Amino acid sequence: MYELRAAVAIAKKDLKTFFRYRIAVVSQIFVPLYQGVIPGLLFGASFAVGGRVVGLEETVGTENLAGFIFMGGVMSGLIATGFWSMAMGIRNEMDAGTLEPSWLTPTHHETLLIGRALGGVVWQILGQTALFTIGIAFFGLRFRTEIVYAVPAVLVAVVAMVGVAYLLAAGVLLIREANFFIDTTNFLFSIASGTAFPVTILPAVFLPVALLLPTTYAVDLLRVHAIGQRPLFDPLLEWAALLATTALVIVLGRWAFARAVHVMRVRGTLAQY
Repeated sequence: MYELRAAVAIAKKDLKTFFRYRIAVVSQIFVPLYQGVIPGLLFGASFAVGGRVVGLEETVGTENLAGFIFMGGVMSGLIATGFWSMAMGIRNEMDAGTLEPSWLTPTHHETLLIGRALGGVVWQILGQTALFTIGIAFFGLRFRTEIVYAVPAVLVAVVAMVGVAYLLAAGVLLIREANFFIDTTNFLFSIASGTAFPVTILPAVFLPVALLLPTTYAVDLLRVHAIGQRPLFDPLLEWAALLATTALVIVLGRWAFARAVHVMRVRGTLAQY
């Protein structure tokens, strides 16, 4: 309970700080629109034949372009939360000079990431609600009521991204300049998960990497239930793969994070922050 209270306090602090910058809050809603949604819709529409997106229909079994892009945006936003809210939050503590004092509190070091995960998920829900409202009003977004069956998959993906954040945080602790590292890996992770296009069109050498990511299965299950997309594999097999990869990344992430903390303690490098 003490750790939970600490995590909630961290989430409240992050949200309070974030909402103090109202222009930044608004920009966080519109950035996905002009960076992902609008270019994706225009690019897809440019290849439409007689108003039908036949290429998408042949590839994934649906011509619901808006639904395909917006559902991918859900997972893309979740991935960005893991990379920037959780992992990059460690770097922000370094820049503010508050990492060492935070590290010396009785709270477990892992709780520092869990708290940021809670804050990021709250903002993710608010941001996606606003994006869905805009999508329905202006971009013809439509999805089936069966989307509720995909909620558990999204929740499992949240847990998976916590594991990924542990891995990233380990790198951030050991790298003095982490901005480029986070930005690049965020882009590659999102692309490999199939948030912008079907993973089946990836080069064969990259497809095994995509199939090792839990978010690949989560976004596929989300689209299957939301827009009736043809699944990559049998849904039960995808669920098994989602749970297995999530468990793997949690174990690997926690090990890497603990190892990075040990290295910093041995080297005595934490004090530099």
